[in-house]
Amino acid sequence: MIHELRAYDLKPGQALAYLETFRTDGVQYVTRHLPMVGYWLTDNGALNRLYHLWPYADMEHRARARAALAEDADWNSRFVPKCFPLILRQQSFFLRALDLSPEVEELLGRTQVPVGHQDPSEAIFASCYHSLSFSAAEVAVSGAEVLGRWSVASGRDVGAQVTIMRHERGRATPPDGVLRHEFLRPLALSPLR
Repeated sequence: MIHELRAYDLKPGQALAYLETFRTDGVQYVTRHLPMVGYWLTDNGALNRLYHLWPYADMEHRARARAALAEDADWNSRFVPKCFPLILRQQSFFLRALDLSPEVEELLGRTQVPVGHQDPSEAIFASCYHSLSFSAAEVAVSGAEVLGRWSVASGRDVGAQVTIMRHERGRATPPDGVLRHEFLRPLALSPLR
């Protein structure tokens, strides 16, 4: 199995506009084809950055899923024209799982479940906080629940370890020895919250 962590840097001040469209008129189209596990907005570090995590059985599964999305008329006519102009940069990391929580393992077993759109009156963000760190080796985590650890197999920082943690707002400190650490706000529609 391969996991793809995508990072989108948005124009300053446009993250909420992007997310509003994504949650009300986008998520239902992309998840027809791609198996979403997590979707987050950074709260510090690289501001206006979205991270999203997509698991695939293999590279062929990914190629088929992305090709189907590229041909989706709703995605291309309703979401792409509104939101793609808001993206400044995109990065993709292919990850190999090292240690996953039971919650993430369960999500991997049911990832091709389409996520319905949200009503604009619903909360954009879940009430918890997550964080993401890149490190040269496994780091000791305290004050947070480790949701998963991965190794970067391809993309920037090959060989680095990626750790995603859950914690209460303001109740976690970055682990010692990390190269980069960012607090993340999971979307309320994200399967991993």
